[in-house]
Amino acid sequence: MHDAVSKSFPRRGRLAALVVTGGAILVSSCASATGASPESTASESMWRSLATPRPEPLPGAARVSIGAVQLLGELTWDPAIEVSQELAVAELVAAGLLRRRDVQVVERRRFGAAVAAERSGQRRPPGAPPAGISPGADFIATAVWVQLTPGQSSVELRLAARSGAMEGSPPLFLGSEDHPVPIARAIVTALLEALADLGRLPAWEDPLTGADGTTTSSRVADATLQSFLSGLAAEESWDWEGARRGYQAAMGDQAFFEATAALARAARLRLGGTLGEN
Repeated sequence: MHDAVSKSFPRRGRLAALVVTGGAILVSSCASATGASPESTASESMWRSLATPRPEPLPGAARVSIGAVQLLGELTWDPAIEVSQELAVAELVAAGLLRRRDVQVVERRRFGAAVAAERSGQRRPPGAPPAGISPGADFIATAVWVQLTPGQSSVELRLAARSGAMEGSPPLFLGSEDHPVPIARAIVTALLEALADLGRLPAWEDPLTGADGTTTSSRVADATLQSFLSGLAAEESWDWEGARRGYQAAMGDQAFFEATAALARAARLRLGGTLGEN
């Protein structure tokens, strides 16, 4: 099986450059549905319009949990972050996968913490969603980003299967990419190709052209990333208005489709969804 995974990675030269013309449709439709600016308070009807259903996974789609992401090097981004760099990249990966139908993301980190708290008799924090019931993951994906030289970095992916088998990948070289968004998208690319070679990636037509590619054009402005991180930090503490304001502000960059997926997830949780479902 290791050989099957390894064979997929030389084909990356055929990946399209990142051109997210389709993202404008997704972002504009979600933004127009809010009816509230990032500075205002959203009404219940506005929250319902934001809570677009999670895409239904295709038959045969692998259930994947995002595990630890290690960053071995210096990232160039706004230092005014409110969450760790590793957590930010892992959540960008999850958001990048949440919009897809050929992979089913299974929440692991927050779900596990919520289940442990419930079992110990702790009360849920104000606004926190219930854990719910979660399907088991077929694979747990972990990744390591390494800064090799000032002009080159790489990403390596590991897939831990339910059977306990561990599959690796050869490095995916990113040139000088040292920014969390292209790193996260490189991890998504590596994951998709590994699943394809394992026969676990159903055929699906992505509405965003080249969204699984990794080029310098996938970098977003520091202010956009900061807005996303502010939304993520708020969601981590179940501050739903703060999460909405951060994610909605990040949606000002139409190429940043991760913000749209994260906002929809937050809205679903805000309206009574469970961590196991979303």
